[in-house]
Amino acid sequence: MSKILPAAVLTAFAVSAVTGCSSSSTTATATITGTEAMRGQATGAAAVSGQNGPTVPLTLTGPVNTTSSFTPPNSNATHVTVTFKTPAGNMVVNAVAPDAGQNPVPNATTCLMTQTNDATYVVVPAKSTGKFAGATGSGKATFYFTAFAPKLADGKCDTSDNAQPVAKGAVVTFTATGPLTIKP
Repeated sequence: MSKILPAAVLTAFAVSAVTGCSSSSTTATATITGTEAMRGQATGAAAVSGQNGPTVPLTLTGPVNTTSSFTPPNSNATHVTVTFKTPAGNMVVNAVAPDAGQNPVPNATTCLMTQTNDATYVVVPAKSTGKFAGATGSGKATFYFTAFAPKLADGKCDTSDNAQPVAKGAVVTFTATGPLTIKP
């Protein structure tokens, strides 16, 4: 009888081990797919600050709900790699923004300037971390900026390269959306 009990325990252990392996491998290959959206806005002084441009606080919703920020890359390059650092990990994307090198031109009468940069992006699974590690996806993003250029003493708009936009009424928004597949 003492030999039957250990055999029964070993059989039960073997069955639970096989079942455990089976369920963990199923869980490891499961994925979650949904639309990941990033949205954010900065106004006033926050919309015209920063050496490269403003830093826009972002809220991410979809397969990964978290927060991040976006600061325009320090170049006029149309192809860039952007890292969205979040508490849930980093989402790294390769982006293409054909109109990235264009600067806003103020209206000669009102000095209001606006700029919209559209981009497409693809998530880089091997460089992303945390909940974004191994993630795949793509999407479209829009960076929108509006502010008044300062006026010179003669009433004309200051269009010089070092002219600082007026904070009052300045707005910058960043939105992005696209499918994202993560491995939980």
